[in-house]
Amino acid sequence: MILKAKKLIEMTVEELNVELNSLYTNLFDVKMALHSRKLENISSLRELKKSIARIKTILKQKEANANA
Repeated sequence: MILKAKKLIEMTVEELNVELNSLYTNLFDVKMALHSRKLENISSLRELKKSIARIKTILKQKEANANA
């Protein structure tokens, strides 16, 4: 599930935090599947990490704008 930056920028901080928690849960599940050799799509791990990084970046930007 690749999240686009445009969609994320429009979300509120609370929505972003909920999405971030959801992605962390999915990341845990994907890592467990990887280690138990049940993961078929290895690229999903990379996509999840990128989506988490996008959300964290946008949260930092929103925090910086709020403090400015």
